[in-house]
Amino acid sequence: MKIGRPSDKTWYDWISIFRSYGDRVRPCDIVLEIGASNTERTMDLASRCDRVIGVELMPERVPDPTFNVKYVAGDWQRLSGIIEPGSVDIAVANQVIEHVTDDLKALNELYEVLKPGGMALISTPNRKRLVRALVETFRPEREFPWWEHVREYTEEDFLALLEASKFERWEIHPVVLGIHGGPVFVYLERVPERFRRFANFWLVHLYKE
Repeated sequence: MKIGRPSDKTWYDWISIFRSYGDRVRPCDIVLEIGASNTERTMDLASRCDRVIGVELMPERVPDPTFNVKYVAGDWQRLSGIIEPGSVDIAVANQVIEHVTDDLKALNELYEVLKPGGMALISTPNRKRLVRALVETFRPEREFPWWEHVREYTEEDFLALLEASKFERWEIHPVVLGIHGGPVFVYLERVPERFRRFANFWLVHLYKE
C-alpha cells in the first residue's frame, strides 16, 4: 500500500499509460497525444520517439512548438481532418475521452489516423471506483454530465463502446485501488482481480490490425 501526498510521481493514471508506451514505442515512431497541454508529460513522450503531434481542443492552451513536438488546435471527434489518416504509430489520450461528447466517433477517428499495426493508449476514470461505489451505497448514483465529464465508464460501459467501434482487438487493464486524489493518496498499485471492478482507472490498449 502507498500512502502519501499528491505529486506528479503518484498520478498512476499517467504512470501506467507511460509504462505501456515505453514498452511499445520505437525511436522511429510518430506519436499522437490527444489533450497535450502538460508540456512536461509531452516531452517525456517525445524523448522516446521521432516526433510527437500534440492535439489540444482549446487554442489558448496550445503550447509553443519545441524540439520534436508540433502542436495543433483541434477536436478529437474530427481528428482525421487535422491528422493525416494512416500516419500515426502510437496515440496517447490520458483522461480525455470522458470529456468528449461523441466517444464512439472519437474512437473511430482515432482508428482512421493510426497506421495498420498501430496502437492507442487511453486512460479514463472508473465510474464505480472504490470511493464512489462506497458513497453510492448511501446516496443516489452520480448523474452525468458532472463537472467537465460528459460521462465516466464501468468496464462494461467501455467494453460496449469498443464493441461498437472499428477496433477489433483491445485490452482493458485496471489501475490502482483506493483513494487516489485529494490531499492524501492511499492506494494499492496492483489491483487484486476480485476487486477489479472497483479500480480507480481503466487503461485501454487498442490495436489496429
